[in-house]
Amino acid sequence: MSGSHGVAAVAGPEGTKAGLRAIRISAGALAVAAVAQLVVVGVGGSAGLFAAALDNLGDVISTVALALAFMTARRAADDRYTFGYQRLEDLAGIVVVLVIWASAGLAAFESVRKLAGPHRPTLLVVGLVVAAIGAFANEIVARYKMRVGRSIGSEPLIADGRHARIDALASVAAFAGLLGVKLGWRAADPIAGLVITIAIVAIAWDASRHVLARVMDAVDPSIVASIVHAATETPGVAGVGRVQARWVGRSLHVTLTVAVDGTVSVADAHGIAEAVHHHIIHDLPGVAQVDVHVDPWEAHAQDAHRATAAHPPVRRDEHGHDH
Repeated sequence: MSGSHGVAAVAGPEGTKAGLRAIRISAGALAVAAVAQLVVVGVGGSAGLFAAALDNLGDVISTVALALAFMTARRAADDRYTFGYQRLEDLAGIVVVLVIWASAGLAAFESVRKLAGPHRPTLLVVGLVVAAIGAFANEIVARYKMRVGRSIGSEPLIADGRHARIDALASVAAFAGLLGVKLGWRAADPIAGLVITIAIVAIAWDASRHVLARVMDAVDPSIVASIVHAATETPGVAGVGRVQARWVGRSLHVTLTVAVDGTVSVADAHGIAEAVHHHIIHDLPGVAQVDVHVDPWEAHAQDAHRATAAHPPVRRDEHGHDH
């Protein structure tokens, strides 16, 4: 979704179709690459290629979760799920994070085990070819996801494309490890596995931060500032009170209180609230719901006065000491 009506139209049914098509194609390509890498790992025993394959599988799972979000977002709210089904995307995000952490643990265990033992991977040429194909496939998928994501205004799809680009670098690291083994350095492969593990941990940490922020209903402070600005610029609004916003899946839900002249009619107050609703929907990308509560300006001013009285400003003397 986007702040402009033109982009919002692209992000509707046609955008959903394009997003699902990108997800199907990219998930299929990455699944094939991961399976090919795991087959070579099963025979040749490369720790670096194993870590790269796990990274690819994690990307496939996150892509499937994204597909689930696209599909469930189309379902309408009902008497049981009155806010709709978009929160399922956030739950899927938790599953994705757990899978990524599990992948990091498995990759680290296997890399350390291979580094401590005398094992030397085999099928080096085949492994090099598969690693190169994995890097190429991930880079193509990354560009495709980001291009489609930008065209339909989907930040999750763009972010998933960036993740695929990191997976491409993981396959490059696996390639370097196998090349090192071929040149006579046995430890190059498990060291490559550990390098890839560090990359997976970085992805898991970043994803965990974002998922936790969503669970805690965190938003970028600039969003609140934009809401206040849109409401303040609306004719008839004398002041803006409490503002709340939270993401539900890919949709932003907003609740705010505005103050209007206490002498206006109920119909006029309702019209002002509708204008605030329209301005916020138009100005902020991703907004799906806006609830506007209207207070008379006199009550709003009294509430502000009571809040100030309850928390008087700190007075400082000429020496800078608080009183």
